Amino acid sequence: MSRARDDSAIWAIVTPVFEDGASFARLCRDLSRLDLGARLEIVAVDDGSSVDPPAAASIAEAGLAGRILRLKRNVGHQMAICAGLHRVAAEPRFSGAVVMDCDGEDRPEDIRRLLEAAVDCNAVVALRRRRTERFSSRFCYGLYRLFFGLLTGRRIRFGNFCAIDRRGLERLAAMHETRLHLAAALIKSRLRRTEIPIDRGKRYAGRSRMNFSGLALHGIRAIAVFDDAVLTRMGLVCVGAASFSVVALAIAVGLKLAGEATPGWLTIVTGFLVLAFLQTAALSLVALLMNGFGFRYPSEIGANVASLVSEVEAVGGGA
Repeated sequence: MSRARDDSAIWAIVTPVFEDGASFARLCRDLSRLDLGARLEIVAVDDGSSVDPPAAASIAEAGLAGRILRLKRNVGHQMAICAGLHRVAAEPRFSGAVVMDCDGEDRPEDIRRLLEAAVDCNAVVALRRRRTERFSSRFCYGLYRLFFGLLTGRRIRFGNFCAIDRRGLERLAAMHETRLHLAAALIKSRLRRTEIPIDRGKRYAGRSRMNFSGLALHGIRAIAVFDDAVLTRMGLVCVGAASFSVVALAIAVGLKLAGEATPGWLTIVTGFLVLAFLQTAALSLVALLMNGFGFRYPSEIGANVASLVSEVEAVGGGA
């Protein structure tokens, strides 16, 4: 059953900012021009900027309310988003949050579509229908999606741009996976999710600070969210490889006894198969043990995230 839209709802715009105060100021101006039937408040997370940090004045000059969370150090955009979501989830007055980048690639005018679709689900995510990156970036993104599917058994076709309702906020705030990768955490959360196609916009200015190593690490973190599934699949593959080695060794011994093998052939094959068996057996044991015991994360997730915030600058209703 569809939920009625609440025009008095307050939605937070959670956006990580790292040394891009000019883009943040333009984002605030663009948000101020929107008429969504819902009140918006900015929750910008300054990810340890040394130069050109986001300014509270940018929010005030746009006629909006909100606050800027100043983190003690640079922790990466996923952890910065997590800090913003924790702050929003801790305040019951918020009906939900829209997560977006401040650089213009997530277009403010598309927020309306996200909020309209959020009436019927817990989370609405933006599928990238048209991407403006270079061919090399699109190719690497395709490889990332391929490996993600092979290792986890799931598909991922969206990024950070999304709208999350109150229930979704509370669940994501209780998941340690949110600090690693928001999109993967949304998949693992089993929240009711809707995917809508949205074109990526053009950057307000400059170029992305994300380099190849950063993108690779971002992809690894997405896979790490499903560590249990990945380790189980690794264990099964290793067990299969070890079983194949045993069967192949038996066949090699049979051929030797039948006189079909050349001198020295059995010794080489046996050495190779025994080595493969021992390696795969060890890897499968490690994978199964890691899957069985897992990594234990601190239970007080909110307290750990809150400890990163050094200062809060509030404007208007954000106070």
